Amino acid sequence: MSQYQVLISADNQLDIKTLNNVAVDYFEMGLWDLSYQIWAGLYHDIQRHSKDQGGLLPVICCNMANVLRQTDYYIEAYQICRQGLKWCFGAGTVYAIPELIIQMSILYVKIGDVKKAESLYSFGKNIFHWSRQARIDETIDEIMEQDFLLYCNEEIR
Repeated sequence: MSQYQVLISADNQLDIKTLNNVAVDYFEMGLWDLSYQIWAGLYHDIQRHSKDQGGLLPVICCNMANVLRQTDYYIEAYQICRQGLKWCFGAGTVYAIPELIIQMSILYVKIGDVKKAESLYSFGKNIFHWSRQARIDETIDEIMEQDFLLYCNEEIR
């Protein structure tokens, strides 16, 4: 049993959101290992114990992927992003889709498939504009090191 299971198994969405937000703060302070431990615990426990919290799993995947990408675990980050997208579509949530797609495009560049990266980046920019009402004007090269962290402050839909 992980240290987070007690909070999650009670199906308390507020606790999951709070732990995610603490992990985002830790990440921003440079405590990547600690933030990853929290997200990994949330990821596994939500999958095992809280199917009704599936809407939060894409947010956790997006945040976990940041750590993996920034520490050069590109394949693992890609797999986590992909899992997050599957959960988005399975749970009917769109909140994390733009960030997951943009991260996947960056990962394709890191892996060496620039053609797929450019195509996915173009799609991700459009989704980002549609869902966030904001534009990404940078090229893919200009956002390569940017983080795509999601807080759980607003309603996940």
